[in-house]
Amino acid sequence: MTKLNWRKFPDEAPEKIDGFCQKLCIVRIRFLNNYGELCESTTYDWYDEHAEFDEGIDDYVGKWSECDNDEITHWIYADELPLPEE
Repeated sequence: MTKLNWRKFPDEAPEKIDGFCQKLCIVRIRFLNNYGELCESTTYDWYDEHAEFDEGIDDYVGKWSECDNDEITHWIYADELPLPEE
């Protein structure tokens, strides 16, 4: 079995390819459902490392496109997943 290189967020964040193209990521998320229960799931998302300007630090900060930053626990580039064997 192939060991996957999951990265812990926010310790590590995805980078753009050639400074402009975002790579698709598979992400592990943790969130509270409508009943207040802690849930975990796996989904996909894109990360923009310069999505919003934060006046408090006078710099741009990264943001996931579909999930909240505080929901993401780990991520991996989708193209790092092994393809099915024929």
